[in-house]
Amino acid sequence: ASRQGLMTSAACRLLCGLLVQGSLSACVAAASAYPFLVTSEYSGGDYTLVARNGGPAPVSVRLVLNDVENIAPSRFLPVYAVVRPHSDYVLLQVRPAIPGRPYSFSSESLYSLGSFYAEHDARAVYRLPFENGRRALVTQGSDGPRITHTTADSEHAVDFTLPEGAPVVAARDGIVIESESANRLGGQNPVLLSRANFVRILHADDTLATYAHLAPGGVKVQVGQRVNAGSVIGRSGATGYASGPHLHFVVQKLLGSGEGFTRVSLPIRFYTGNPTRSFVPRYRQTVTADYQ
Repeated sequence: ASRQGLMTSAACRLLCGLLVQGSLSACVAAASAYPFLVTSEYSGGDYTLVARNGGPAPVSVRLVLNDVENIAPSRFLPVYAVVRPHSDYVLLQVRPAIPGRPYSFSSESLYSLGSFYAEHDARAVYRLPFENGRRALVTQGSDGPRITHTTADSEHAVDFTLPEGAPVVAARDGIVIESESANRLGGQNPVLLSRANFVRILHADDTLATYAHLAPGGVKVQVGQRVNAGSVIGRSGATGYASGPHLHFVVQKLLGSGEGFTRVSLPIRFYTGNPTRSFVPRYRQTVTADYQ
């Protein structure tokens, strides 16, 4: 029997029950904003599980088989793979261990945007993510009190004070892979933790930058759009869990684990001035975007 896929904020779980007795049951996945799914194809007595990535980001996927009976998989399990943008990838082939006898299994796949092979380019430096000439205060960083940046995915995130509606710009060249602009509420209520408007950009080294707490309707780019450092991507705001208008900026990479995938934040260096100088952001530091 087929089972309905389950969607979480981090990944999609696809569960497909397959029973060979002359018929194939359907695989059903929950709808997702990102065009990625795992399908099964039956041919000549074997099943092929294929990951299909229709979007602009690399996708890391983990596949496991459950409830197995009389099967011979083509690879060791669980299967971990990275599916490049706009491509298909054969994850696994399954055939009966003893030909001619019925066999059955269910499959479960979990995915996350990004590549768990990503390695941050040690030479990378980042433009300050706001318009030229603007000054901003670092109100939260890795070296000071961390009020909300208490987990591995936000440890090295930086918060900049910005007035409502100030232009937010790309800090590094990349491709927009995700965005959200429909949220309207903000405040210090934990229920708002997942309600921030944001833009997420993929870099050449497969790391990901997130620009969060943007204003309602404050996203100015489209998924799949290529942007350069300094290009306007949105407007600052205070949506989600926020005490006031500011920009949350973080660079992350994906890591694989025994249970799937997790994102970890990375230390970053910014550059500004003429002549150019690079620096690590410090708590309570006032910084100026100077790119004349």
